[in-house]
Amino acid sequence: MNLHGATHLSGSYCCWLSAIYFILSLWSFGIASADDNSMGPWKSGRATYFGADGWSIHRGSCGLGYQFRDIYPGFDVIAVSDLSPEYSNSCGKCFEVGCTNESFTDGYGQYQERSGACYDESKTLVVRVVDTCPCEYPSNAYSNKRWCCQDQGAGEMHGDLSVWAYERLGKKDFGSMKLKYREVPCNYYPANPAPQIDNHTPFDIPPSGAAKPHEKIFVKRTDDKGVRQGAVYSVDDESQAQYQTTVPAEQLYKDGTIKLSYGAPLEYSSPNK
Repeated sequence: MNLHGATHLSGSYCCWLSAIYFILSLWSFGIASADDNSMGPWKSGRATYFGADGWSIHRGSCGLGYQFRDIYPGFDVIAVSDLSPEYSNSCGKCFEVGCTNESFTDGYGQYQERSGACYDESKTLVVRVVDTCPCEYPSNAYSNKRWCCQDQGAGEMHGDLSVWAYERLGKKDFGSMKLKYREVPCNYYPANPAPQIDNHTPFDIPPSGAAKPHEKIFVKRTDDKGVRQGAVYSVDDESQAQYQTTVPAEQLYKDGTIKLSYGAPLEYSSPNK
């Protein structure tokens, strides 16, 4: 992952048609209403970014493997600091996140001025937990300690957003931002979603024929780190899962969003971009 240093494990008519199709799909597949006021209070966090920089979103510690743009929330994912109180059993969970124009300190106490880091503080998006931002990472120790060790400037969670989520919320050149976040169902659609951008980082598309979650056999990890995060690994056939605890894809991809792999589009905020 980049972490700006840290590492871890065509026309308007067409746009209208795409938007209408997506709205109908949200209704069909049970996406939670944007008017749902039952979500919890916002918490304070901090974010960096990774992806398409040698630190792939498809090799996360949660063991979910390839991410797909047609399984909501697509490439909008997050790696959570392993010292954050949000880390325990976090794999597969979803958070609604937004950028705030607040300054903060990094893990070395260095002041980071961020009064103009956000595009629009009112806009948010949903991310799924797929990876870890580890405090201890010997091969990149300076940067990981700078961001992933849950220092005072991190608030309640430091999260490493995928670059595609990050650049929808704020200016990538800053490399880090103050974050507001709250846990939400993974089928939740924000009331004021951050739009896709025209000049986004090139997508890291899975190879043709890559297995989707409902085509995989997931097995629960039993090592200490895996148990703590709620991580899994995948096997090729049932014989390899003997005497192991399997985990249904529907359980990992919480709240029914696995259904979106059967055809609902992901261009939910700005079609054709």
